[in-house]
Amino acid sequence: MPKAMRIAVVAAIAVIELVGFVASIAQYDMPIGGYGFSVAADKITIATVLDDSPAKAAGIAPGDKIVYTTLPLYGRRYVVLGEYVPAGTTMTFALVRAGVTRNVTLQARAAESAISRIVLLTFAIAGLAMAAVGLALVLLRPNVMTWGFAFISPTLLLPWSLFFWSQSAQSAEAAAFDVGIVVLYALQAAGIMIFASRFPDDCARGISRIIDRLAIPTAAAAAVIYAALYLAVRFSNSPPAGWAIASDFAVVVPSAAALIALVSTYVTTRGSLRTRLLPTLASFLVLVITAVLQQLSSEVSANFWLNYATQFAFALSPALVAAAVAYGVVRHRVMGVSFIVSRTLVYTILTLSAVALFSLIEYIFGKVLEHRGLATVLEIVAAITLGISLNALHSRIDAFIDRVLFHRRHLAEKRLNDVGRTLIHATTEDSIDEILAGEPAEALDLASAAVFRRNGSGYARVSARGWNQDEASTLADDDRLVMRLRTDLRPIDASSLAWPRSDVPTSERQVLYAVPVVIGHSVEAIALYGGHTAGEDLDPDERRSIRDLAHLAGAGYSRMHAEELRRRLETVEAENASLHAVEAKLTDLLNRHLS
Repeated sequence: MPKAMRIAVVAAIAVIELVGFVASIAQYDMPIGGYGFSVAADKITIATVLDDSPAKAAGIAPGDKIVYTTLPLYGRRYVVLGEYVPAGTTMTFALVRAGVTRNVTLQARAAESAISRIVLLTFAIAGLAMAAVGLALVLLRPNVMTWGFAFISPTLLLPWSLFFWSQSAQSAEAAAFDVGIVVLYALQAAGIMIFASRFPDDCARGISRIIDRLAIPTAAAAAVIYAALYLAVRFSNSPPAGWAIASDFAVVVPSAAALIALVSTYVTTRGSLRTRLLPTLASFLVLVITAVLQQLSSEVSANFWLNYATQFAFALSPALVAAAVAYGVVRHRVMGVSFIVSRTLVYTILTLSAVALFSLIEYIFGKVLEHRGLATVLEIVAAITLGISLNALHSRIDAFIDRVLFHRRHLAEKRLNDVGRTLIHATTEDSIDEILAGEPAEALDLASAAVFRRNGSGYARVSARGWNQDEASTLADDDRLVMRLRTDLRPIDASSLAWPRSDVPTSERQVLYAVPVVIGHSVEAIALYGGHTAGEDLDPDERRSIRDLAHLAGAGYSRMHAEELRRRLETVEAENASLHAVEAKLTDLLNRHLS
């Protein structure tokens, strides 16, 4: 997707999710209630009745059978889908017990207001956090994995009032809303499977590859199941028991597949990357497990406390996932995205500022001024002015955040840049080797660094930090890493390369980045770098600084090679001049002898 289109799509999604968040916050104190009973798998037989509930007060008992056709739409959704209803909603329907039919009337009792408010607020805040991180990832590192992550959050920001409206409305708009919910559920199922199977580098391997390929078919199947269930509840006169059971599988199957993918990723990950992935993996596991528990509890139990407990756990889990992903990206660079904090703050500040400003303009110009034409003109002028200033505002905020939050990174980059400029004046190759290994290790606080320079038929280790004496001292020309570097002539991510060597650093000293020092079209030296001593990976800017240093090191090696060739040429010329002098003397002696 072109960058401009991607930004436009992300902005549109952000506006929709922000509207959903605002609506959810505005309705956080909406009283939510229930009738205090649950049904069996056939969706008409009473399974449980809570003590001190409207159902108990009406004399409903387990084993009673509901006459499904007498249920109003919101009653059907309460029975089949396990949806709550607005507190105080009255429902009248027929029950059959021992062949006798009778009518009962129930009034939904509100749950504990403080508990319901906490759950609703948690849903809204966690959904917004998940949405912000997901959309920021799409902007910073657009790929299939990050788009999958972004598709998880929209359903979390749907206001309860929309569901309550669709429970009673018999219009085509309400049916269209149900279809829209189905699409969002399907996208969420696909997003969960895609993100879990491709995490953390957008590359599915082994079992995860199968799960990644099944994501779209599974989501399509879930969409069919949900659509059949919702439409049957709305239009059919018989309980959609089979579709209701299938909907549980539509939740469980994508969640189980995501669990398998995450466990597979953790098991197959080696070295320090496993530790860096653990917070994100664990939080995502919590999200999947709580989603399944919340779905099942809402269908098999009418207990408010149990349902609210599972809902609160499910509402809180997206916030944990958002925090873990953001922490992993900022601290450990697990997705190859750098400085998400800076970018997220910039986009958040600009977005909120624009929304707030336009809201103020709309209020002042639309409510205070009487002439709507003048108000429209002023809004257009304000929009143009704001658009012109956004670029400068973005740059200033971004620069300020970088200076304040990433001061150490700037100092390290400046140090490497300053040292790199001196390499062209180095007098020995040993000094270049020492700088190429030592400076990045010290400036960036790396756990390991080593330089291997060309030596006959291979490369010999000439300088290192964090390498033991018994670890690799040479790299042969047929080494897999060497062949790859000599073929591509560009840096590679060594952690993603199958490098069958047992004599290289492990754990936090594991080689993550391999950089060739190129002269012409040949690799003069190979520099290997590990991650930071705290365990996090190198971010793209740090890798760029290392690449620049290696490029300048190549210029230094090249200059010394040229100096060496010049000295050899001068030596050869001097020897040639001496030979010419001897030849001239011999010729003179020979001529004298002949004369």
